[in-house]
Amino acid sequence: TCDMSFHRTCLLVASTAETLLVRQKHAFDRAVLKPKVRCHFPKPKEVKRINVHGWEARMSTPEGRRVIMRRLLKGRHDLTH
Repeated sequence: TCDMSFHRTCLLVASTAETLLVRQKHAFDRAVLKPKVRCHFPKPKEVKRINVHGWEARMSTPEGRRVIMRRLLKGRHDLTH
């Protein structure tokens, strides 16, 4: 039994040391800390959506102003994108 408990203790210490080494390796790894993710705004689709359906686009034409007025009278919370 003493040999088995010693073996278990050795395994526990080894796994703890391995975990600490892995964590320490990741602590200063820029790829883990800051993954390569592009800036969230503006995505190309969002730019297009705002250019087509945004406030400036709606207000620049009489039909766009009519759309805003319709949405306002209907009680929409968001008039444009």
